[in-house]
Formats: sequence, C-alpha cells, structure tokens
Amino acid sequence: MVKKKIIVVSLAALMSCVAIVSMTFAAQGRDAKTAVAAASKASGYDNLNSIEFLGSGSEGDAIGQMQSAKAGWVAYQVKNYSRFIDFAAGTSQRNAVRSRPLDATGQLPGGAGLGAASARPDAPQTTTIAATANYTQKLDVTLSPPGFLKLAAAATNATATSQTVGGTRYTVVSFPSTQMAPSGIPYKITGYINDQTNMVDRVTTSVEDTTPFLIGDVVVDQTVTGYKDYQGVKFPSEIVQTRGGVLWTKLAITEVKANGMAPAPLAAAGGAGGAGGARGGGAPGAAQPGAGAPGGAPGGRGAGGGAPAAGGGGGQRGAGGGGAAAVGNRKLGEGIYLITGGYRSVVVEFTDHLVLVEPNQNSATTDLAIAEAKKLVPGKPIRYVINTHNHFDHSGGLRASVLDGQTIVTHEMNKPLYETWFANPRTLAAGGPDELEKSGKKPKFEYVGDKKVMQDAMNSIELYHIKGVVHGEDMLFVYFPKIKMVYESDAYNSGTVDAPMRTGAEIDGFEKQFASEMDRVKVDYTHVIPAHQPNPDREVTKLEFLKRVGRTN
Repeated sequence: MVKKKIIVVSLAALMSCVAIVSMTFAAQGRDAKTAVAAASKASGYDNLNSIEFLGSGSEGDAIGQMQSAKAGWVAYQVKNYSRFIDFAAGTSQRNAVRSRPLDATGQLPGGAGLGAASARPDAPQTTTIAATANYTQKLDVTLSPPGFLKLAAAATNATATSQTVGGTRYTVVSFPSTQMAPSGIPYKITGYINDQTNMVDRVTTSVEDTTPFLIGDVVVDQTVTGYKDYQGVKFPSEIVQTRGGVLWTKLAITEVKANGMAPAPLAAAGGAGGAGGARGGGAPGAAQPGAGAPGGAPGGRGAGGGAPAAGGGGGQRGAGGGGAAAVGNRKLGEGIYLITGGYRSVVVEFTDHLVLVEPNQNSATTDLAIAEAKKLVPGKPIRYVINTHNHFDHSGGLRASVLDGQTIVTHEMNKPLYETWFANPRTLAAGGPDELEKSGKKPKFEYVGDKKVMQDAMNSIELYHIKGVVHGEDMLFVYFPKIKMVYESDAYNSGTVDAPMRTGAEIDGFEKQFASEMDRVKVDYTHVIPAHQPNPDREVTKLEFLKRVGRTN
C-alpha cells in the first residue's frame, strides 16, 4: 500500500505567501521610470518648481585636513541656514550665519589665516550656484531628494536594481550625469528609493580628488531621515553628508517652503564670513571661478614652507601642497640626513635599508626626496615611510612611496581611511589612473598606537603619539635618540632666532601641548626639526623652542 501525505495549508497562509512573492517580483521588476515617478508623486514633487529648506547644523568647508575620521573635515557651525533651489532656472542660493567656536585648549586661535580650523566669529554669508556651475559646486542641489528625482526623471538611460540594505528593500536608480569629469567620463548618480515609503533615503555620487590625489575618486554619500509633510511636500528633517568616508555636513531641517521666492541675501556671494582658506573662496558648493575640488584644500598652519612673519610669527599650519622646491640635504648625524626643499624630510640609514620620514606635499616632492635619499645612501632600498598625520600636505606623497615599495607607518586612527582611499579607483581626475594604480602594487601598512620603536645595530627611531591635539588627533612626532633630535610637523613652526620669549596669552596652545607631550614621554632632546623650514634654515635648539612656550628649562 502506498501512503500519501496530505498537506493542509490555510487559505490565509497561502494568500500571505502569494502576497510576499508578488511584492518580491514587483520590487525586482520595478524599472527606473516607474520607481522615480512613484517617488516623485509620493513626495509631492510633481508640481514643485522651487523649494527652500531652513535649519541649522554644520557644513563642510575643505577636504584635505581633518581633526580625525570621527570629528570630520574642517567645518563651520551654521545657524539661520536656508537653501533655496530654483529647479526651472537650475540655480540655487544658500544663506547662513557661520562660525567656529573657540577651542578651549587654545590650540586653534581665532582669526583668519591662523589655521584651517581656527575659531571664527558669527558672520552672515550668501553664496549662489549658477546654472553653469560645475558638478562639484552643484552637489547640494543634485543630492537633495527633489533634485535627484528631477534629474532621474529627465535621464534617458537610468537603470534600476533591487537591493536590501539594513533590512530595508530599495529600488536603486542610477544614471550618468550630463556633466563630465576632468577625465572626460560622465559623473554617475545613484539614489536609493525606499520600496515601502517611496521616499528617497540616500543619494551617492563621486567627484575627482585634488588634495592631492590620496583619496582617489571621492565618494559623496548623502543620507536623509525623518520625512515630514509640509502642505503636501515631503522633506527630511535631517541631512547627513560624508565625503571620502568622513563627515562633511550635518543639518537639522526645521522648515520647508515650496514654490516660493528666494529669500533676501545676507551678504554678497563670497563676502563676509568667507570660506576660511578653501580653494576658490566662498562656501562649499559656491559657484566661484576656478573652483571644482571637493571643497578645496584648506589654508592653515605651515604655509608652503615660506618665511614666517618678522618677530617669530611662524608660518601657518597646514597650507601648501604646491609644486616641488629645489632639493638639498644636510647630514645631522651618522646615517641621518635632512632633506630640504621647502618642506623638509629626514632619511635614516639602517643596516640593510632606509627609512624616509614624511612624504610631504605630493608625489613630485616625494619623488625628489626619494631620489635624494638614494643618492645619499646608494644600494639600500627605502623600506618604510613615516607619516606624521593625515593632512594632505604631509601625506600627499604616500602614493609615490608605495610605488617605490615602501611600507606606510602611520597612526592607527588612519587605518580605516587610508586602506579605503588606496583601494579607491581613480577615474575622474584629469589623466585618469596614476602610476601606482597602473602598476597594480598594493600598499602595506604598519600602525602606531602610543609608541613604536624601529631599530637595529646601526640606528633607531622612536615614534610617539601626541595626545590631545586638536589640529590632528592622529599626530606623531619622531625622535632620533642617536642625535637627540625631534622631528615634528605643524606642532611647532619656528620664528626668527632672536624672537622674544612668549608669556601668557601669547603662547601657542598647540606648541605648549607638544612640549608637554615630550615631557610626558621623557625624550632627551637638544633640537627640534620642523617639517616646515625655519627662517633661516636650521635645527632649532631646545632653548629657542622652550622660549616660544614661555619656559627656559
């Protein structure tokens, strides 16, 4: 006898399964045109000609220098913020009162030119985006939910895929922009439309890197949350944007106006409360002549290695990154050489290899330093390159070092960013992929926590983390015990030899912190070697340095 199993399925359960399967196929089968049209209708954007959203928060100012991966790029606090977008005209206007709070430690003094992230008082600013602005300048328009949907609706070659991200099902719509990158290929825009709400939750794109090319194609990722209804128009209550994986902008939106008029400007475009050193001037996204970098490279401490102001003022921290200067060298001790050329590096000879300290500015500068090191000590490979911190003018030559086969030694805070940046494609900048990407070589890293010692029978190097630094939380200084000298970048930029002793409020808080950190780890030093060349060029005595921080011993 053959026994038959009878399976009883309830009608409700069966209908539930059918519904799930139907929803799955519907999500998988939804094309770009259908998804975009549904999202536009659900959001109330079909008849939206212009929009103004208002709020407060922070907005990015410059890529190239960050306090840390967690703290984000250099940014301003903004209040009385509004962004007006005229979709018909293809223009935009942004009003805001911008400021940076005074650093409590005194490391970032107030006033323009005293550091890329130094304090700024409240200042009103209006910036505009023209219809002819470049792609990077239009990012805040393109990545807004209505901006993305209107561009997607107009695209003739948009594609759609179905993805689940964090348990949420999305129709992911992608299309090429009508604007071309410097390499000649179109930018690509991708939006994530929530299948349940039909709202745009996220928009991503990439722009070219100009800071100088360490990041590769800079991923710009904007997420929005907390949609609210404003008389039939739905708009998010929070906007968070990252660039290169680092926080750029975070805005809390409190009011939205549809199909209104542009508000009165707070100031002339690029006027009061300007960009604080960002390339191209004005606020991020402003249509400024010559702009186009993702926020531009900031000005700041250590300007170009140039001469400091009379009376020992020192250079600005962090600026530079221009063309390579003429290279020279000076012997500091047995197997230890200073390499000069505006910015300064050190090469240290070990038994069977060399170590280069600091890949300054860009590949051109670092290539010259590498060649000088190999001329000084022929026959030994440069096995390691020490990078004191992430700022572009002290890390811009890292790709040249990797191409030469050097292992990067940097603080452990940089691990998630550096490894991602080196893996990024380089398709958007003029010229396309660089020599490292063409070579197929992969970077190698060694990370530093509080301290790392590199030594053999011939020489030794000690690396120390400078704790409590606002300028860059990842900052290291390098100690050479054999010659009792310390190499640092940006923590101390020397003035003239006869600069008077500083007291009280005159003392630079960053320099004071650096001195305290050297005391904490008990390095026995007699001289300091600034990465930014002193005027006149020299190794700065401990006495001169201590005078700058109000001490004589």
